Amino acid sequence: MTLEQHPREVTVCDGNEIAFECTMRGDDMSSYFMYWYRQGPQGALEWIYHEGGEYGEGLQDRFVGSVEHSRTTLQILAAKQGDAATYYCGARITQEQLCSLVDQKPTDGKADLSAFLSSN
Repeated sequence: MTLEQHPREVTVCDGNEIAFECTMRGDDMSSYFMYWYRQGPQGALEWIYHEGGEYGEGLQDRFVGSVEHSRTTLQILAAKQGDAATYYCGARITQEQLCSLVDQKPTDGKADLSAFLSSN
C-alpha cells in the first residue's frame, strides 16, 4: 500500500482556500482510518483531522477533511501565515483488517506535501 499526495508544493496567499489530496494505491481505503497531520518550522507534529469528523483543537473552523473511495482530501478554508508547514496524510489499519493480516509483512511508504504561504 502506498499513499500519494497532490499537489507536492503550493504557494497560497493569506485568506485563500487550498485543497490537498491523498490517494491510496494497492489497497482499499475502507480498510483504514485516514488522518492528516502537519509539521511546522519548529518541527512539532500536529494532528489536524481523523476520519469521521474529528479535528485537532481549534482547527475545525478552518479545516475540512473528507474520505471518499480511495481518496482523502484536506481543505484549508482560509489560509493563514501560521499554516506554512509540511502536510502528511496517514493511514491506520482497522482492527478487522489487522486480524486478517497477521502473517503479512507491512510495506513502507512515505508521502509528504509542503504548503508555503505568502502575504502577497
